[in-house]
Amino acid sequence: MQTGNGGNTVPEPETGDAVPAKPAYLVPAVDRAFRILQLLKQQGREMTLMEIAKATGWHKSSIHKLLVTMNHHGILERDPLTKKYCIGITMAEYGRIALNNLDIRVTAKPFLKELVDYSSETAVLAILKGTKMIMIDKREPFLNIRVSPFIGMRFPATATSNGKALLAWLPEDKVRMILQIEGLPRSTSKSIVDAEDYSADLADTRRRGYAVDREEFYEGVSAVAAPVFTPGGKAIATLSIVGPEFRMTDEKIRDFGNKCVELAAKLSDRLR
Repeated sequence: MQTGNGGNTVPEPETGDAVPAKPAYLVPAVDRAFRILQLLKQQGREMTLMEIAKATGWHKSSIHKLLVTMNHHGILERDPLTKKYCIGITMAEYGRIALNNLDIRVTAKPFLKELVDYSSETAVLAILKGTKMIMIDKREPFLNIRVSPFIGMRFPATATSNGKALLAWLPEDKVRMILQIEGLPRSTSKSIVDAEDYSADLADTRRRGYAVDREEFYEGVSAVAAPVFTPGGKAIATLSIVGPEFRMTDEKIRDFGNKCVELAAKLSDRLR
């Protein structure tokens, strides 16, 4: 939002998602290619062949063949000067196509526009993936000072109005599991870090129909969010309004929260 790994094996994904059981049959080269992608994603930086070999424990010659193949297809990019590899722009293109194929993203577009027109603040659509919330679409107002999260941004489901809006309607056992994995880290001085206080906040969210984040995740940023439900009543996504704290007065928080509830209910109906 605008405002070195050592060892002998590739670490498991640090996304917070539930890691599925390993299938009985895997293609070793493909599996290793994806583990290299996972490693580069976790490191968040370029890595040399030697660094990748050290982190994975795999032989340099086998890794080199994979890196050359992945670079050929644009999955990885290699800096000719530093000889370091990073995730290629082709992956961003694949991600864009995947997001475009999400039915809820297409269906939600007019509701995001309506939220922006109504509030003159940024509107966001987010979904739950494992224990993380992922922003899959947004619409921003034409203002010089605005909150500008990036599509694809991931954050703990225990944080922000988006996460709380979903957790408030999830089964208790799933909420406990997410809390156990993500915890309640102190991102700002206003973060909720006590489990009882957090439970009370989720109860307040259910009572009023929307969640509130007053600078709990980012200093100077506040937001409200309401859940979107499947026909079976399962909370699967959120619509939210997020803006600079100095513009998000108590009156606007209530007004925007109720607007999110209204449009989230309409979006839920469209998904039936």
